[in-house]
Amino acid sequence: MKINLLQIKVEELPELNIEKVHNLTKDYKNEIFILPELFTTGFNYDHVKKHVNNHPEILNNLPEENVYIGSVTRSVNGKIYNSFFIKDGSKIDFIYNKIHLFPLMDEDLHFSGGTDITAFELRDYKCGCAICFDLRFPELFRKYFLQNVDIIIIPMQWPDSRVSQMIPLATARAIENQCYVAVCNAAGKIWNTDFGGHSMIISPLGEILAAGKSEVDKIFSANIEKNVINNFRAAMPISKCLKML
Repeated sequence: MKINLLQIKVEELPELNIEKVHNLTKDYKNEIFILPELFTTGFNYDHVKKHVNNHPEILNNLPEENVYIGSVTRSVNGKIYNSFFIKDGSKIDFIYNKIHLFPLMDEDLHFSGGTDITAFELRDYKCGCAICFDLRFPELFRKYFLQNVDIIIIPMQWPDSRVSQMIPLATARAIENQCYVAVCNAAGKIWNTDFGGHSMIISPLGEILAAGKSEVDKIFSANIEKNVINNFRAAMPISKCLKML
């Protein structure tokens, strides 16, 4: 299965970000694109609140020719969540609400945290999902390991100042859970914060299969293969040795 990471600079207006996705993916058909965290608004909270009720309509403007995955703000029963979504054709599913909210950007003051994780199927691959700051909490990822996921998809807005931490954390999550990890980060200055790019797809062996640097509005792609997962799990039977303390 081919995975494409769409590393973009998030613009101020949602419609500009939708237009950017159209322009960058117009020559692709029936492919999978992962977008950064909050790819329509970024972390300007006045802006978030202005658009939070419009996101189903906004996401409907994404092309129907490909699968798009990312996160947006969403209002549910009066609470605002940072929600992981999948748009496949005209169908939009909200899979997961971000559990670990980032206090250094006051996310915990403006959003409600989720409580549950959910695995999902995508073209015969079992997938897990997380969002940005979740990466620092291996307990969440271990739950996906116990569900035998093949890949964990992580939209991000990870600041440039801590990219040197993001890379080994993402690599560790892939190796210790014997699955692929796909990280799609924003890049460039967004609402006065520099975001670090370095989006990447990592194999269960810790190999970097595709990687960006600080490029803006670029696509990075790699193929993932189930036999790589199965062979590594057979050679290194972590699940048989695991002790949950």
